[in-house]
Amino acid sequence: MDNYEWQKNKAVVDRMYYSERVFTTTTLFATGFTAANVIFIRNGYFADIARTRIMSTWKLYFLANLTIIPLLLRPLTKDEMAIQWRKRLIMGKYLYTLFHLDPIETEAKE
Repeated sequence: MDNYEWQKNKAVVDRMYYSERVFTTTTLFATGFTAANVIFIRNGYFADIARTRIMSTWKLYFLANLTIIPLLLRPLTKDEMAIQWRKRLIMGKYLYTLFHLDPIETEAKE
């Protein structure tokens, strides 16, 4: 029969990829919204409202990242995440193939 290891690897890669996308998009929007409010504060347009928007934006940013990302990564083991992060750092992208997944050797066997 067919080997289903590639489907498991695809599920791990998808969860890692989507958690990274959640982090980058929320960071991009929170930074952009903060920059726009800082411009309003500098120009004197609605300065008090802009200051309160900055704090609420970063509160929602941390709330979203601290709930969504652990929810996405909860089913994964530490070994699966470590292998995928290592592959991401070395190759610069996530791949579905199993060829690139080498186990991490923590201690040298004697």
